[in-house]
Amino acid sequence: MNPVAPLVLALAALTLAAWAALAIAAACDRYKIPRLDDVAPPGPDDPPLPRLSIIVTAHNEERSAERALRSLLGLRYADYEVIYVDDRSTDRTGEIAERLRERDARLRVLHIDELPPGWFGKPHAAQRGADLASGEVLLFTDADVTFAPDAASCGVRHLVRKGLDHLAATPRLTLTGIMLQACTIASHLFVSAKHRLWKVQDPRSSAFFGVGSYTIMRADSYRAVGGHARVALRPDEDLRLGQAVKLSGMRSAFLKGEALLACPWYDSLGDFIRGLEKNFFAALDYSVFVVTGATATLAWLSVGPLVMAPLLLSTGHVLAGAIFAACPIIYWTAATTLSRDSYPWWSAIPLPAAILVIAYAIWRSALLTIFRGVVWGGPPIPLSRLRRARIRARG
Repeated sequence: MNPVAPLVLALAALTLAAWAALAIAAACDRYKIPRLDDVAPPGPDDPPLPRLSIIVTAHNEERSAERALRSLLGLRYADYEVIYVDDRSTDRTGEIAERLRERDARLRVLHIDELPPGWFGKPHAAQRGADLASGEVLLFTDADVTFAPDAASCGVRHLVRKGLDHLAATPRLTLTGIMLQACTIASHLFVSAKHRLWKVQDPRSSAFFGVGSYTIMRADSYRAVGGHARVALRPDEDLRLGQAVKLSGMRSAFLKGEALLACPWYDSLGDFIRGLEKNFFAALDYSVFVVTGATATLAWLSVGPLVMAPLLLSTGHVLAGAIFAACPIIYWTAATTLSRDSYPWWSAIPLPAAILVIAYAIWRSALLTIFRGVVWGGPPIPLSRLRRARIRARG
């Protein structure tokens, strides 16, 4: 017997097991995570919803500012305010917000002209907005997110009913182009598995998550964890705010908000790669070791089965070849299961190539951060300082 054959068979089985685990994660994501639009309407035992402060962070968003802001001013919510933070915009973003403010007293506009040292722009803008807020509950969102009329009330009602401190929900990402959709599906698949999104709501689990386009927190809980000052130098500030909540022993939850929230994302594959250059290395906690292991695994999972299956079948290694051949069936099934409500099934066809794009984008993010630091609305922040800003348990 060829001594290599058992090793190849073991590798095939290990690869299949990895894809089976990702498929199970995709199924848990689809069927175990509650939907924002499924939150039950108010019942006779529900108290009135608390006053809500919606903090919108904006930088050069004139293309989407008016549409998104009008959706916020059209919410079905009895008692709320909108604090629009114009963070050093050089286009008409602030002008659009001021024009709408003149027509609606619920809207307040804050213009930021300078970024103080020790902050990235978005966390600073969010903190400044929160400092002005009068609500018992805070909702943080981005200036390009469009809300359905019940998007805020459903989230706050769920927060109150479940006794949560923190709640995040994903919007529907509007994308064009099959390759960009495939990259988004692949990203979702691996993020869901890594963060066990279906376990975030379990208070016994350490799983955490955060979404910048829709984060709700009780105001006192937000201040207790340190607010955005705690994540001032995190380019993945939304994710790490969720981590800070869990490390503080507070309760968090994650919902699917695609039916009530929409957000235009990247216009091209190049925009996707450039737009996430600040995030990927941060999400892997600035570890070159983790980046190496993760990208090598991604490359093998994407290319390995497609190369090994025909090679082994053609050389008579039928069992190992058949196991490798089963991998694409599993991962395309997982991808279509995960993305069924957002993209057509054929968006998953270029999934192997999309995974390689993500592996490249991770290394690009790592190398840019190592040699240049992270640039996000201010001067470059070097890696040494970014590593000191990692989130740790207090006390």
